[in-house]
Amino acid sequence: MIATAKQFLDLLSPREKVQLWILAAAMVVLAVVETAGVASILPFIAVVNNPEVIQRNPWLRLAYDSLGYASPQSFLVSLGIVVLAFIVFSNVVKALTAWWRLSYDNNLNYTLARRLLAQYMARPYAFFLNRNTSDMTKNILTEVRNCIGGVLSAGMEILSSSLVCLFMLGLLLAIDPFIAIVIMGVLSGAYAGIYFLARRKLARIGREQVVASSMKYRAANEALGAIKDLKILGRERSFLERFSDHARRHALNNVSGGVISALPRYVLEILAFGGILALMLHFLRIQERSGHVIPLLALYAFAGYRLLPAVQQIFSAITSVRINLYSLRVLHQDLVQGQTGAGAEAALPDFTEAKPVPFVQRLELRDISFSYPEARDPVLDAFNLTVVPHSSVGLVGATGSGKTTVVDLILGLLTPGSGRIFVDGVDIQECLSRWQRNLGYVPQHIFLSDDTVLANIAFGVPEGEIDMAAVKRAASVANLHSFIEEELPSGYHTAVGERGIRLSGGQRQRLGIARALYRDPPILIMDEATSALDGITEEAVTEAIRALSGRKTLITIAHRLTTVKDCDVIYLMDQGRIAGRGTYAELMKTSSWFRAAARTGA
Repeated sequence: MIATAKQFLDLLSPREKVQLWILAAAMVVLAVVETAGVASILPFIAVVNNPEVIQRNPWLRLAYDSLGYASPQSFLVSLGIVVLAFIVFSNVVKALTAWWRLSYDNNLNYTLARRLLAQYMARPYAFFLNRNTSDMTKNILTEVRNCIGGVLSAGMEILSSSLVCLFMLGLLLAIDPFIAIVIMGVLSGAYAGIYFLARRKLARIGREQVVASSMKYRAANEALGAIKDLKILGRERSFLERFSDHARRHALNNVSGGVISALPRYVLEILAFGGILALMLHFLRIQERSGHVIPLLALYAFAGYRLLPAVQQIFSAITSVRINLYSLRVLHQDLVQGQTGAGAEAALPDFTEAKPVPFVQRLELRDISFSYPEARDPVLDAFNLTVVPHSSVGLVGATGSGKTTVVDLILGLLTPGSGRIFVDGVDIQECLSRWQRNLGYVPQHIFLSDDTVLANIAFGVPEGEIDMAAVKRAASVANLHSFIEEELPSGYHTAVGERGIRLSGGQRQRLGIARALYRDPPILIMDEATSALDGITEEAVTEAIRALSGRKTLITIAHRLTTVKDCDVIYLMDQGRIAGRGTYAELMKTSSWFRAAARTGA
């Protein structure tokens, strides 16, 4: 438990830790108040049972005489009001503490989920090459919630209920040590025995729940993301069964954990009822007058009423912590062990304030080598490339020759294993966010959010800050403006659907081009950006982009060589090296691969 508490505290900020300690102190106050409320029952029941107790008990006699009561009945009414006030106050404190705990838990759920998302977003692009986005989504939406509910809330429940048990047992010890020790032995022995038998199964359930939850997310995302392919292939049922297998295992584990958590309560209720009967017989046997029995039985009954649920809550909470320990470890690994120096959110670049780094001389890739994790051979080896401002550069070559890797390095998404990339003599790693302000990027596959055309062109820009003139200019260059204005029902405010499902492939691609041009970057990088367009549309877009030549620097990866026909220089890549360079006409003369690709229409 100490190691678990330390791991959890690692997740919290200093302010959150202070709030947690204050909440723990409130639990101590609550336990004291609850115990006082239970203890107040004893004098009240004693007076109800025998008014002569007022004169025999020095404290009751002092209160009776000092406050000038005329009769035991009026004193009993006041005593009842005091007991009721104690109980009301106890429940008010309990309600306020519960509200505070709920507020703390839910706010922490929000902040940890935000912090974890920021942590993922601050990771380098290479991190995402080996992580499944469904797993990360599951960690943000499910494991954070499990950790808060199953570890923090359960831990606070353990503390709160343990304090209540401690003070209640202290009260019972003061009244009858033998009975208090018996109660402690029976309760702790029963729960400890059940937990000892079930602890390994609980740990296994916790591990399986994390895996099953991850596979559920993955199966659901893949089934819904590939629904078009599945319907054509008629394989919806196979994905449904894949989801069902993991969902069923998750449900069965929930049942097992719930049964183990609740089982002791039924056993203890039997023991508690039997214990009350035994106490009654015990007191009747040892007391000369039965008048002493009723107040003590009332006290034990009221203490048991509070003690038994508290012990059950402790056991249920320990069970919950045991099950959710694996969730805590997942969060600790991703949120604490992999955190960035100044905090993930602080590490995210603020493009609204970054000024573009000057690019007036050259962009130079010098002796670049790069290997992907777990790859046997390097993708690039001693690679060199120079791009001058306002030129148009084409990158061509067979699949796997390293073209996209070169672009990802220029974009700053990947970091060279060796070698450096300079812009006007400055290493781009030293001014990455400012360098990226210069770039517009069009990938082969465009991601579109389930939003309007306007929001997808001005991607990530708050609605109130969108420059409509820039949107229309970018759409015009992408040969999209007339289609938006004339054919879409709400123009730029038309929703495109999830992943742009309401648009054709060519329209989605042109929207991606418009997005890259929205902020009018001096460098435009296109990675197979026109491959999804039909011949007529491609020619129109290519003509529009061609009009930017001389005003912007264009870097184009192309599958079809006609796309780079007008480039100032074309680099032919082969196995991570430059195999040839020149204009389209020059490469047609010097490269057999280039001529073969041109003949096949590539």
